[in-house]
Amino acid sequence: MTSTGSPPTDHQDEPAPGNDKDAAAARLIRQIDRYIRLLQITNEAIVCVDDDCDIVIFNQGAEKLFGYSRDEITGQQLISLVCPYYLAAEKHRLAALTRIARESRMGFKVERVLCQRSNGERFPVDASLSQTAFSGHRLYTLIVHDATDRLMQERRLAYQAEHDELTDLPNRNLLNDRLSAGIARADRDRRKLGVVYLDLDAFKPINDRYGHEAGDCLLQAIARRLADTVRQSDTVSRIGGDEFIICLEQIKSEQDAFAAARKVSSALKQPFRILGQQIEVSASIGIAIYPEHGHDAATLLRHADQAMYLAKAADGTPQLYDSQSI
Repeated sequence: MTSTGSPPTDHQDEPAPGNDKDAAAARLIRQIDRYIRLLQITNEAIVCVDDDCDIVIFNQGAEKLFGYSRDEITGQQLISLVCPYYLAAEKHRLAALTRIARESRMGFKVERVLCQRSNGERFPVDASLSQTAFSGHRLYTLIVHDATDRLMQERRLAYQAEHDELTDLPNRNLLNDRLSAGIARADRDRRKLGVVYLDLDAFKPINDRYGHEAGDCLLQAIARRLADTVRQSDTVSRIGGDEFIICLEQIKSEQDAFAAARKVSSALKQPFRILGQQIEVSASIGIAIYPEHGHDAATLLRHADQAMYLAKAADGTPQLYDSQSI
């Protein structure tokens, strides 16, 4: 009997050459397509780059943040989003971050990178970076946040931690830093440093007579007058209540400190106009000199304070610290 069918061959059930490669490519495309769709539905700014740092995904959040359209930025280098000045100043840091991203599969965060929008506006960003693999192909995903508000809040908190809320003068924390730095400069330049401790006389009766609002306004006016009276290189601070400290830098002798203290005392004796009232004040002033009266900020402040109490007993004449009189 003659067979009417064709005999089976050994290759009949094998896939055509290249099918495996095409199937893998199709799977990769589907994976990337799902990843892209996922990135597009979030409001966060997301930028993906390849091994050459070319931008391959730029979602709608990134378009809104940077001002570029997806079509015009895709294919560009990631550094095109970075401010040129920052890029030049921080090129070693950015190179190190690129190396870490390629060598490590662990995600990490980088802060305070200065970027540039399409209109040239510069702004700081924080970015979280992670590495994703698609069938052996690597993709680097950056989730980018505008850091402007965060940094402004940090600066506000740092400023508040170092300044008096009422007068806006440096507070005790900043004063201690300024004194320590001033002592170091005095050593370097072979100069002296003066600490002037000022306490207002009979401030409580002023509060009682005119009210606390007038008292606060008076303290603010005194702060402005003190700042206008001393040199720009000197530091006027309020350490609480009606107590002020002046750090005198680059003085040659105690006579320079006495001259500054007398100038301050004379300035304060000029009447203040506060909420329609004319108010007169006076102050007791003590002086301590570095290095004769102490080698650190705490000792100088304590000795200037002790000298101020001597001044209260001496009809308001500025007094220099004297260990024999304490």
